[in-house]
This record gives sequence, C-alpha cells and structure tokens, in this order.
Amino acid sequence: MVASTKAIKNRKKSVKISGGLKKQNIVLNSNLKFNKFNKRLKQGKSKNLKTVQVSTENEKFGDLKSVNAQLCNQEETNSTKKPISHQPHKKSTCKFNSVQFAEANNHVKNKKSQNEKSTEINSNTVSKQIVQSRKQKRVNNINNEENTDCLNLSDLSKEHVLQCISVIYHLTEEQLKNNNALFDGESQPVFMQVTCIRVPKTPKRCMRILLPHSIVSPNNEVALFVGDLQRGRRKDYEPTVEYYENLLRKHGSTKIKSIIPMNQVKTEYDQYELKRKLVGSYDYFLVDGKIAGHLSHLLGKEFYRKRKLPTSIKMQSKDLKHEIEYALKKTVMQIHSCGDTHTIQIGHTSMKKEEVLKNILATCNYLSKNYPGGWANIRSIRIKTSTSLSLPIYTTLKNKCLVEMPIVQPKRPKAYHNVSGELTTMAGIAAVTVTPDGDIIVKKKRKKGSLLKREINETNKKL
Repeated sequence: MVASTKAIKNRKKSVKISGGLKKQNIVLNSNLKFNKFNKRLKQGKSKNLKTVQVSTENEKFGDLKSVNAQLCNQEETNSTKKPISHQPHKKSTCKFNSVQFAEANNHVKNKKSQNEKSTEINSNTVSKQIVQSRKQKRVNNINNEENTDCLNLSDLSKEHVLQCISVIYHLTEEQLKNNNALFDGESQPVFMQVTCIRVPKTPKRCMRILLPHSIVSPNNEVALFVGDLQRGRRKDYEPTVEYYENLLRKHGSTKIKSIIPMNQVKTEYDQYELKRKLVGSYDYFLVDGKIAGHLSHLLGKEFYRKRKLPTSIKMQSKDLKHEIEYALKKTVMQIHSCGDTHTIQIGHTSMKKEEVLKNILATCNYLSKNYPGGWANIRSIRIKTSTSLSLPIYTTLKNKCLVEMPIVQPKRPKAYHNVSGELTTMAGIAAVTVTPDGDIIVKKKRKKGSLLKREINETNKKL
C-alpha cells in the first residue's frame, strides 16, 4: 500500500510539470505569431506608401505633358505668324551653357597659373634664404676663428709672429736668388709644427681646419674627382668631363684646371706608380661628396703621405663657386700617436704677412679646442718652409707630470668588435680571437692541456 501511494504522488507531480510546460509553449507560440503579424503590417504600409508616391509622380508627369503640349501649340502659331528661321530653345540654352563653361575653364586656368607662379616665387625665395643663411654661418665661423679672446695666449704675441714671418720670407728670397729659379712668381708653402707634451693615444685621423684666407696660390693646379654619368669600365668618360666643365662655366668658377671621373681612376690609375704621378701632377684635390667614401680606397696611401687628401664639396649646390672657394680655405692636419709633432700648412710666400698671421691665430684658436689634450698639452709651435729652419713662436717649460694622458676613442660602428672561437684542428685545446684590423691571436688553454698530458702519461705507463 505504501508503494502505491508514493507512485500516485509522483504521477501527480509529473502531470503538473507537463501542464506548466505546455502553457509556456503556448505563450511562446502566441508571441511569435504576434511578432510575425506586426512585421507583415509594416511591410504592407511601406508598399502602400511606395504606390502612393508613384501615383503622385505619374500625376505630375501627366501635368507636365499637358503643359508641354500647350507650349508646342503656341510655338506653332507663332511660327505661322512669323516665318523667320531661328534655332530651337534647347540649342540656344546649350550655346549659353558652353559659353559659361568656357569662361569658367579660363577662370580656373588663370587661378592655377597664378598659384603656380606664386609657388615658384616662394620656392625661389626660400632657396635664396637657405643659401644666404649658409653663407652667414660660414662667415660667422671664420670670424669666430679670427677672434682670439677665448684663448689664454699670454706668451703668443703678434709682433713676434710677424717678425718670424718676415724672416722666413727673407730666407726664401735669398734661396731663390742662389738657386737661379726659372720662374719669378714661384711660391713655397709655409708650415706650422705643433709639438705636444704627452703623446696622445688616438687613431689615425685627419682634422680639417677652416682658415680666413685660402692657401691656394694662382699658380697652383686643382683637380676635381667626379662620379660617372654612365657606369661601366668600357664606357667612355668624356661626356661626363664635358658635362661638368659646362656646369662650372655656368657658375663662373675658374680655379679647377681638370676634371677626373671615377672610371678614369679605375682604368688609368690602377697601379702604384701611376697614383704617385697623379699626386705629383696636381697641388690640391676636390671630390664630390657622393663618391668621397668610395674613392678613398682607390687613391691609396700616397695621398695620405703627401697631405693631399681630397676635400668633399656639394656639386648640387646652387652657388657652386662659393662652395669651391669655401673648400679651398680648409687645411688638413694629420693626428697620430707615432710621435710628438704634427705639421699643418698655413699659407705660402706669395701671400701677405698679415694674412698668414690671421691664419696662424685661427689655427691656434681651433687647436685650443679640438687638439687632443687642448692648449695645455702643446709644448711649442714653430713656423717653417720645406727648405728653411723652423722658428719658434710659442714654447712652454711645463712639467710632464702635470698633464694627463689624452685618450681619444675612435668612432666605430656596433659591429666593430673582436670575434673569438675554438680552433677546429685543436678542439678544446686552443682558442682564437680575430680583431677588426685583421690581427689573429691564439690562446692555449692550460687546464685542459695538462689533463690531456696526464692521460697520455698514464696510457704510456700501462703499455
């Protein structure tokens, strides 16, 4: 009896649950039907609206047709009254529209031409302002180098320097008289020797100094290295020479005597003796800035020894004459750690004494800032020619211990570092390191070598 009552109760519960689910399904179905009905109503309204719009448009179109018909009848009556040949109304409107269109095009073209002219004028003015600003900066640099107020040159007197210069000029004149020079207008270069107190630890590099007066004399010959217009060893380089000669004529520069393209250097000056002849045939060299890095390894070490490394210029500049004159005012000073003396050219004997004095003061001002160790590391300064004795301008008796060792670290790329590894022939015994300069260093490993020796000795004893 108990089991029967429990079964009856479970049956009642299942009936109630099933009834509730049926009610929920009925509600959901009713909601879905209601939503579908609303959508159909909305679609019907939109269709009705469209039909209404179409009907109104048809009515308007019908009205327009009637109006057009009336106008045509009026035109026929007028034509019967006045049989004058004239164009229809549509063609006249087309003509009027074409005239307006032409006027509008002319107006637009005039505006474009005015805008183009204004842009050209603005670009020209901007370029002129840039060139003038560069010139002003260069003039300011020269004036700053002439000023020696920032230096503490109590021992360096201008009167003493002028006396030394006059003595050197007198010596050169006497030497030319004794040697019976073929040409009266010959000039000798004037050099300045700088000796340091402590030899600096620096890599070999060239320091370019800007002078207020150029070193180049009117008798000196200047050559210009230029890139090729057409690449290739077998191609002719004469058109490039003609192109750059015409360019120099346009800018009015007459100081460059010859133009040497890069292809000519590769083909005609590929041997050592030919490069020596090239160095001796010209006094100064200039190079286009685009090929300066590619040309340095082709010229060789003779240009470095004779202090005739080419100075780079911008061939694309609008004022090329000023660019060349600015480059010829620079001198080169080779800095190295092989000795305590460094030489630099200051002028020549055909220059005025005051001009040479200004160049000396400008170099001293530059050296006080950029020389390794500064002005405190300079022991003495002397003036001389290639055949005369050196005359001292400035000397100090400073103690060597008071000056610190000047160390200048080179500017190297990130990949400039040593590479080390083990030898393949002697694995585990020796290591190798290769420097960027090409030096090879072999290091033997003692610990592993001693262990191997012990093992060899033990095997020999067993045998």
